[in-house]
Amino acid sequence: MTMDLPIDKPLVLVTWLDAKDGQTGWHSLDDIEKESLAICYSVGWLLVRNNEKVVIMSDYAECDGDKEGGRHIAIPNGWVKSVTFLKEERLNERGTV
Repeated sequence: MTMDLPIDKPLVLVTWLDAKDGQTGWHSLDDIEKESLAICYSVGWLLVRNNEKVVIMSDYAECDGDKEGGRHIAIPNGWVKSVTFLKEERLNERGTV
């Protein structure tokens, strides 16, 4: 038995970098220079992947003939570290993979 997906788009895990604010207050310049970026992980249906951006959508709904998406994000391509295509895993009789 295969999983029935409501739309014909691949499910992916996107690993990407984002800006991170420092704490308010006075800090040494050395500490400020050591500030790191945030590593983010987002899962959803891959809608767009081109030279400019990666766009994924986490929610999908159909109601009264309308097809809509929600919780989408457009990530600049330069911020994307990787896109991992997710595959279906089947559960055994005990409910484990």
